[in-house]
Amino acid sequence: MFAKIVYSPLSISSAYDYHDSPYFEKLMARTRARDYEEKRALILKQAVQLFAERGFANSSITQLAVRCGASKAWLYHYFNSKDAVLFEIFNEYTQRLVNVVLDVRGLGLAPEAQFMEFLHRFLRIYESAQTTHLVLLYDLNRLGREQYEIIASRERTVVNELAAILDALSPDLLKHKPELRKPLAMTLMGMINWTFTWLRKDGPVSHEKFAELTAQVFLHGITGLNQTSGKKLSLKKLQK
Repeated sequence: MFAKIVYSPLSISSAYDYHDSPYFEKLMARTRARDYEEKRALILKQAVQLFAERGFANSSITQLAVRCGASKAWLYHYFNSKDAVLFEIFNEYTQRLVNVVLDVRGLGLAPEAQFMEFLHRFLRIYESAQTTHLVLLYDLNRLGREQYEIIASRERTVVNELAAILDALSPDLLKHKPELRKPLAMTLMGMINWTFTWLRKDGPVSHEKFAELTAQVFLHGITGLNQTSGKKLSLKKLQK
C-alpha cells in the first residue's frame, strides 16, 4: 500500500544541514586543533632526536622534514624556521621544569620531604627527556637575544625556587649567610644536570636511588654516607 519511508541525515538535509550546526563547527574546530598540536608534537620529537645526533648547526629543515615523512612546505605550515623549532623545544621543556618546581613548592610538604620530592621529580624528567636536556645544554646559546632571555628567566625561576627549598631545610641559613643561597642551589643543579651523559635505566643505580644518593652527598658529603642512615637532613653545619 504505502512505501516505507526511511529517513537519514542525508534525506532531510534540505530541511536541516547538520554540517551547518554550531555543534558540528565546534567539533571540527576541536579536531583540527588536536590534529595541529599532534603534528607540532611530532615535529618537535623528531627535531630533538635530530639536533641531539647531529647538532643544531649541522641539521637542516630538509633533514627534519624527511624524518617526519613530509615535505618542507608541510613543515613550514607549523614552524617558519629551524630557529623557531629550537625555541619551541626549549620553551616547552623549561616551562615543564618551572611547573614541576612550583608544584612541589605548593604541596605544603615538610622541608625534608619537599627537598626529596624536588630531586625525585627532576630526575624523572631528566630520565624521560635526556635528548631534550642534551640539546638545551649545548644549543641554548643559538637562540636570539629575546628568546634566550625567556628561557634564561625560566632557569632563574627554577634556581630561585630550589634555593627556597634549601632555605626551608635550615631557616636560619639565608639570614646568617645569604651569599650561599645561589651557590648552594647551583651546586645541587650541577650534581644532577649531567646525569643524561651516564645515568641509565639499566645501570647499577636507578634514578630513584640516585636521588637518595644526591641528597646524602649534598647534605653530608661523601664521608657522611656511612653515618647518615636514619639522621635528619640538615644544612646547619654550613652556618658555623
